[in-house]
Amino acid sequence: MTGAAGPARRATFAPGEAGLRRIAALAVVAALALVAGTGFTRLFPTRDLWVLLPVAAVLPVVLVGALSRHGRPVSPALTVPVWLAGFVAWTAYTVAAGSGDLMARLDVVRTGVFDGWARVLDMGVPAPADPDLLIVALAPTWLAAALGAELVVRTRAALAPALPAAAALLAASALAVPASGDNLARAGALAALTALFLMIRAPRAASRGPRRELARRGGATLLVVVVGVFAGTAATRAGGGDPVDPRTHRSTPPVSQTEPSPLSALGGWTAHPDEVLFRTDVSGPAPAEPVTLRLAVLDSYDGAQWRSTARFVRAGSGPPSSQAGIADDPAGDPAAGDRAADPAGDGPGPAPVGEMRQVIEIAGLGGRILPSNGRLVGAPTGVRVDPGTGTLLNDRPLLLGDRYEITSAPDPRPAPADLPRFDAGTARTGGPDPDLEVPADPPAILGRLADIATARGSTPFQRAALLRQYLSATFTFDPAVPPGHSYGHIDHFLAHTHRGTSEQFATAFVLAARILGLPARLAVGFTAPPAVDGQPRTVHGADALAWAEVRFDGAGWLPFFPTPPAADARGASVAGSNPGETPEQAELIDVALRSAVETTAPATRATEDSTPAATPPGPGAWSRWAIRSGLAIAGAAALYLALAVALPSLRRGRLRRAGHPRRRVVDAWRQAVDALADVGLPVPAAASPGEVARLAAAEVGPSGETAIRELADIVTLALFAPVTAVEWEGTPGRRAADEACRLLDRFERALRERTTRRARIRQTLAPSTVATELRRLRDARDPRDPGDPPTGAAGDPDGPRDPGTNQGRPDPGTPPAGYVSDGKRFAPAA
Repeated sequence: MTGAAGPARRATFAPGEAGLRRIAALAVVAALALVAGTGFTRLFPTRDLWVLLPVAAVLPVVLVGALSRHGRPVSPALTVPVWLAGFVAWTAYTVAAGSGDLMARLDVVRTGVFDGWARVLDMGVPAPADPDLLIVALAPTWLAAALGAELVVRTRAALAPALPAAAALLAASALAVPASGDNLARAGALAALTALFLMIRAPRAASRGPRRELARRGGATLLVVVVGVFAGTAATRAGGGDPVDPRTHRSTPPVSQTEPSPLSALGGWTAHPDEVLFRTDVSGPAPAEPVTLRLAVLDSYDGAQWRSTARFVRAGSGPPSSQAGIADDPAGDPAAGDRAADPAGDGPGPAPVGEMRQVIEIAGLGGRILPSNGRLVGAPTGVRVDPGTGTLLNDRPLLLGDRYEITSAPDPRPAPADLPRFDAGTARTGGPDPDLEVPADPPAILGRLADIATARGSTPFQRAALLRQYLSATFTFDPAVPPGHSYGHIDHFLAHTHRGTSEQFATAFVLAARILGLPARLAVGFTAPPAVDGQPRTVHGADALAWAEVRFDGAGWLPFFPTPPAADARGASVAGSNPGETPEQAELIDVALRSAVETTAPATRATEDSTPAATPPGPGAWSRWAIRSGLAIAGAAALYLALAVALPSLRRGRLRRAGHPRRRVVDAWRQAVDALADVGLPVPAAASPGEVARLAAAEVGPSGETAIRELADIVTLALFAPVTAVEWEGTPGRRAADEACRLLDRFERALRERTTRRARIRQTLAPSTVATELRRLRDARDPRDPGDPPTGAAGDPDGPRDPGTNQGRPDPGTPPAGYVSDGKRFAPAA
């Protein structure tokens, strides 16, 4: 029998190495927090944030590490207030440094912590670099670093310290949903750092060689990285729809009902074709090409007029506007406002790659809605934006001479090869989709027109292109026709005069598209003519236009211009592209029309009434379904593989984290007996530990035989020795339990060496093995009753008690219920 001193001599400790590993783990926690914090840079594209984030990720880790004495941390009642106070002091003297006195700075910090997230949800992207808004990015970074460091110094958990950083990256991704790009690269970096953290925190086997140890940890790293990147790719690339934006679940003020509808003003603008509405200088498009500027989007129709359901939030950061040429300069320099919008005095400065800058000078436009091109990046102070449509609403009415500078990104331009993969936009959940609603009793000619125009279309984009072509070729644009877009106007236009305005062409297109099941809406804007000799483009009343936009899954909203060029004096349409249509859009229409001619399968309607027809899947739908199915199968296989590989390690880790040292020794013996059963060597239920060791000696080599015999000695000591033989509650007991775990590792390794690698892999991945490991993990989580002893080691896992201190527990020599003793071992009673 091995005495208490035996395990104590075999247990090895390396305090210096443990300290280095803790420092390395804290460094990785800081890196994890920094990676998570960079997810907010999509929301705050400012250089100041890149300076602040490293400090927010490192400083709390340093504070927590400094408060741990020789690896023994102080109470959380001290450390948590310290790093919370550190965050308040740091942000008050850096981020809020320009906010006034100390109390004003503390108020900014309080506002940022408690109300900053609400302000972020109430404005567009990118958000301005206000101090209280920057705290929205810094607070989660600081919190992730502090909590991760606390878990490192207080627990032995191998994965929990990385979870706060993952939660911070998730929050950053949710807030930055409207921004361009994604956080896939950051998710991959987070997975790689998590794998590195697991390598640092994983318990090191004392007898394992350095090469095998490196291979084991490298394999764990590779597995975590592959699973993490795969999960991120599947979530972002193979999702079933657009990501959920938390802004859609936050109530914001609706568009003012007192603002005149731009569609109503369209008739007045076209009635005065020579009136100058505004001038614009756009950097980006070629000066010789016209530019389409969208003014408003209308998506709700009641049979009489169009309305907007836009909800405006504060726009992101941008240069200040110049109201009526008056700058914010106290001196009142009238030209200072122009210089703020146009420093050179001759148009917008060079824009970053992929961005456009538009300087707009108001003439006779009026109202409060600003025209713009592309997706908003930055706007002047006092401008609000509807995130769903990009419509810009100024806080004050537009006056003659007002100048605004707007920064935007060009709208996506799909390639012709992508057209077959565009499915009709999925209907919105949570109620009726306004982009598919058709009021009751539409003109009968709308349904017939939709059927006739799209009969040769087999994909959603083909049907939209055919509908645009049919309206352009069959009807005539006449700006002199009385304006209006009610059901009566549309019926009169389609069934009788065949002549109409752009608002009637666009309304007919949108209603017919909705009847076909294509989500559609109406847009109002202008076609800015080409620039002449470097001068700003001048937009007149004749350049006002209405068009349609259709939503496709995988492409978003794409414009369609059904209005043909104006008729000549004889009433014939002038040849050329439709007004507002760019060469790229005209190419997409041409490709779709030519492919529709080659297609023999016509599009069909589900019913003859006005309800939207079911849209057949495009040729790309089946390939996407196959890809998603393959990704799902591959994901399930990867999860099963990870589970099969991780279960034994989880069970061993739970053994090492068990409570009482005697319980750990008994559990180690149970695992050794289970390992014998796994290799086909069942152990009799009544066998003593010594008999089990002799039985196993014939199946393993010298190293395994020594390990099982020594483990049998320790478990016999734990089960049958008097309580005074070993100080189980102190250091000798913990060392004996650690030695039992080490001997178990040696014995299991000796068992594995008696089988081939292929057999070991097959056994590890077998469903029966996974089920057995799950059962054993559950048993390790819920230890069996002392009256149900493990095979080959009967007795109380919590050990015997002295007769005077038993407190009702059985005497060491007393067998559990259902067992008898012969003085050496317990056996089931007859």
